[in-house]
Amino acid sequence: MSSVKIDRETKEKLDRFLASILLEKGVKLSQKEALARMVDFALKRKDEFLSSDLPPLEEDYAWKMLKKPKSWGVKDASERIDEFLYGGG
Repeated sequence: MSSVKIDRETKEKLDRFLASILLEKGVKLSQKEALARMVDFALKRKDEFLSSDLPPLEEDYAWKMLKKPKSWGVKDASERIDEFLYGGG
Protein backbone atom coordinates (compact mmCIF):
# COMPACT_ATOMS: atom_id res chain seq x y z
CA MET A 1 0.00 0.00 0.00
CA SER A 2 1.21 3.51 -0.68
CA SER A 3 0.11 6.86 0.63
CA VAL A 4 -1.02 10.00 -1.14
CA LYS A 5 -0.26 13.39 0.34
CA ILE A 6 -2.96 16.00 0.02
CA ASP A 7 -2.99 19.58 1.20
CA ARG A 8 -5.01 20.67 4.23
CA GLU A 9 -7.74 22.33 2.17
CA THR A 10 -8.35 19.18 0.12
CA LYS A 11 -8.37 17.02 3.26
CA GLU A 12 -10.96 19.34 4.83
CA LYS A 13 -13.12 19.09 1.69
CA LEU A 14 -12.88 15.31 1.82
CA ASP A 15 -13.82 15.27 5.50
CA ARG A 16 -16.82 17.55 4.86
CA PHE A 17 -17.88 15.36 1.95
CA LEU A 18 -17.71 12.22 4.09
CA ALA A 19 -19.65 13.94 6.88
CA SER A 20 -22.37 14.98 4.42
CA ILE A 21 -22.69 11.40 3.15
CA LEU A 22 -23.05 10.20 6.71
CA LEU A 23 -25.72 12.80 7.48
CA GLU A 24 -27.67 12.50 4.22
CA LYS A 25 -27.44 8.77 3.56
CA GLY A 26 -26.45 7.30 6.91
CA VAL A 27 -23.41 5.70 5.25
CA LYS A 28 -19.99 5.90 6.86
CA LEU A 29 -17.09 5.64 4.41
CA SER A 30 -13.40 5.71 5.23
CA GLN A 31 -11.19 8.13 3.35
CA LYS A 32 -9.63 5.16 1.57
CA GLU A 33 -13.03 3.84 0.44
CA ALA A 34 -14.17 7.29 -0.66
CA LEU A 35 -11.01 7.97 -2.66
CA ALA A 36 -11.21 4.55 -4.33
CA ARG A 37 -14.82 5.26 -5.34
CA MET A 38 -13.87 8.73 -6.59
CA VAL A 39 -11.14 7.27 -8.78
CA ASP A 40 -13.52 4.66 -10.17
CA PHE A 41 -16.12 7.37 -10.80
CA ALA A 42 -13.58 9.53 -12.65
CA LEU A 43 -12.39 6.57 -14.73
CA LYS A 44 -15.94 5.80 -15.84
CA ARG A 45 -16.41 9.43 -16.82
CA LYS A 46 -12.94 10.13 -18.18
CA ASP A 47 -14.04 12.55 -20.92
CA GLU A 48 -16.10 14.58 -18.47
CA PHE A 49 -13.25 14.56 -15.95
CA LEU A 50 -10.72 15.70 -18.52
CA SER A 51 -12.99 18.46 -19.78
CA SER A 52 -13.20 19.94 -16.28
CA ASP A 53 -10.96 22.80 -15.18
CA LEU A 54 -7.55 21.07 -15.07
CA PRO A 55 -4.36 23.13 -14.91
CA PRO A 56 -2.34 23.18 -18.12
CA LEU A 57 0.64 20.82 -18.29
CA GLU A 58 2.95 23.78 -18.86
CA GLU A 59 2.27 24.95 -15.27
CA ASP A 60 3.40 21.63 -13.75
CA TYR A 61 6.72 21.90 -11.88
CA ALA A 62 8.12 18.67 -13.38
CA TRP A 63 7.23 19.82 -16.89
CA LYS A 64 8.99 23.15 -16.29
CA MET A 65 12.09 21.33 -15.07
CA LEU A 66 12.16 19.22 -18.25
CA LYS A 67 12.08 22.40 -20.30
CA LYS A 68 14.94 23.98 -18.29
CA PRO A 69 17.17 21.12 -17.11
CA LYS A 70 19.90 21.77 -14.57
CA SER A 71 23.34 21.97 -16.09
CA TRP A 72 25.79 19.30 -14.91
CA GLY A 73 28.73 21.11 -16.43
CA VAL A 74 29.34 18.43 -19.07
CA LYS A 75 28.34 18.29 -22.69
CA ASP A 76 27.26 14.61 -22.74
CA ALA A 77 26.68 12.83 -19.43
CA SER A 78 25.50 9.55 -20.94
CA GLU A 79 28.85 7.79 -20.50
CA ARG A 80 29.60 9.24 -17.06
CA ILE A 81 26.10 9.25 -15.59
CA ASP A 82 26.96 7.08 -12.57
CA GLU A 83 29.85 9.35 -11.67
CA PHE A 84 27.66 12.44 -11.69
CA LEU A 85 24.73 10.81 -9.92
CA TYR A 86 26.55 8.73 -7.33
CA GLY A 87 30.05 10.21 -7.16
CA GLY A 88 33.31 8.43 -7.72
CA GLY A 89 34.57 7.15 -10.99
